[in-house]
Amino acid sequence: MLIDIIIGFGVSLLVAGVAYHKKSLNFSGLIAAIIFGTLIYTFGQLLVWSALIAFFVSSSVLTRQHTKKDADMINIQRMGRNYKQVIANALVATVFVVLYFYLKHDILLIASIVSIASSNSDTWGSEIGILSKGKTYSILSFKPVQKGSSGGVSYQGLVASFLGSALIAIIFSIFYGIRFGFMGTTIMYHILIITLGGFFGSIIDSYLGIIAQAKYQGVNSGLIYEFKKTSFEPTKKVSGFGFIDNDMVNLMSGLLAATLILVLFQ
Repeated sequence: MLIDIIIGFGVSLLVAGVAYHKKSLNFSGLIAAIIFGTLIYTFGQLLVWSALIAFFVSSSVLTRQHTKKDADMINIQRMGRNYKQVIANALVATVFVVLYFYLKHDILLIASIVSIASSNSDTWGSEIGILSKGKTYSILSFKPVQKGSSGGVSYQGLVASFLGSALIAIIFSIFYGIRFGFMGTTIMYHILIITLGGFFGSIIDSYLGIIAQAKYQGVNSGLIYEFKKTSFEPTKKVSGFGFIDNDMVNLMSGLLAATLILVLFQ
């Protein structure tokens, strides 16, 4: 295990260091990414670590493209992922992969990957959906909503969510096949479960975002924010619970998606 810890720390430090240099992570995010990357490599090796890195790299690229195109949107702040965002996207996967390491039940491994697929699905859907030219609708009422709002979905965003989940499923399945052998039925089974589980997680995220997440309205502009304090204008809470922010929604949706897989396929 010591060798795995050393390797995990080294590769996580390298990836997180590059991300910090590119401003995809701030300093607290850098530390958190190294810690969780090391843990996931130690207990899940490349099987889980590769999926986590695929999520982080692909989502960072999409976020960067989003920022370039929509830098003038004042209701979006891009300062690099902090430790809360890293925890929200990596904690569930870490817990399940540690359980898998000690209990050796494959479904725990799949649940770990599903939580990552859920994060990737949600990020792809959000980042690509907000760039789409079509309308965005509330997943609850199906009425048009402000683009970029939590709980808002679009056709392009839903397709992107599915593809984002499928990417994680395919990458995991490739490394699973390299390690355990490419058995056709097993590989397809894993791809199907992970893709659907991750996509379902993004749907849960949308529902939690519109029902439970706190939202604030700019007193002057009327814009909807996902954060209470802004440097632009004073805000007032108009819906949701004050203790549930976007990070909490991401954590909850990943946990619920992974738990659903355990219940259905244990």
